[in-house]
Amino acid sequence: MKKNTVFTTVILFALFTLLPSLAIEKAAAASNFADGEYSVPFTVLKDTGNEQSTTAEYMVSPAKVIVQNNKIFAVVTLNNSSWWQYFKVQAGGGFADVQVLSNDKANDKRVVKFEVKDIEQLVNAKIHVIVTGIPGFTYDNKYDIRFKFNSSTIPLAPVAEKPATPPASKPTPKPVQPTPKPTPKPAVTEKAIATPKAVENKQAVTKVETKTEAKSVESKEVTSEKSDTLVEEKSTEPTEPTEQAKDEAKSEISEEELVAEDQAVAKEESSEVTKEAIDAEVEADLTSESNSKSTLLIVIFSVLILGGAIIFAMRQRTRTEK
Repeated sequence: MKKNTVFTTVILFALFTLLPSLAIEKAAAASNFADGEYSVPFTVLKDTGNEQSTTAEYMVSPAKVIVQNNKIFAVVTLNNSSWWQYFKVQAGGGFADVQVLSNDKANDKRVVKFEVKDIEQLVNAKIHVIVTGIPGFTYDNKYDIRFKFNSSTIPLAPVAEKPATPPASKPTPKPVQPTPKPTPKPAVTEKAIATPKAVENKQAVTKVETKTEAKSVESKEVTSEKSDTLVEEKSTEPTEPTEQAKDEAKSEISEEELVAEDQAVAKEESSEVTKEAIDAEVEADLTSESNSKSTLLIVIFSVLILGGAIIFAMRQRTRTEK
């Protein structure tokens, strides 16, 4: 009993696994051909062997084959249609009558249509023929025949190509852009900034010089005016004794000495002012030079710090990549 149950389970398992695969293969075979109507030659064989049946003389080859929605239909024209009692084609587990599309009694022709599950394989069929109308000849027989279609004339369906998935591209590493080094500012600008002080000092010197010139001009005018007045007084007054003339000469000499002293004082003042202006220019130049030196030191120090930071970052990156 146990052996029988095991055997039956194996058979059932084989049936359930093989039958769906066979159905899938047949469907796949039908779907291999492109949809359309084609002229396909065929031969009619006997039920066994490769011998041709005489039934082929009563059929028109080639047949019209229709491929539509993964199904294949054969349309065949029968001669002497009055002799054909039935024409059945294998369908599933049995045989089914073919579909009659047209029946031309005048020409004794019939057009039939039947489905072909797999046109690349032999198609089994059953016919019953009774020959009538021939005096002294009787023919009444039933045959099992097979159709062999030349499926090489049917074009195959185009295969839908799957879009080729491109390989995942690796991200290209971005090149490390070096940080631009700050360009040190030229010290000329600082000198240019500091030069207005010297200009101001020069302006002050020019102002002092103009003042001294004005003073000298005024003193000259005063002396000229005094001399003019003396000349007028001399011209108007009568001549006095020689002693008075001597006194006047002494007074004129004293006035000239005063004018000379005023001019000397003015020159001393102008020389002092020019010395102060020169000292101011020297101090401005010294401060500008010290400022330029300090900025240069700051720029050099910042460049060294930035270079050290860049070297440290590059070392850290090479360590991480390793």
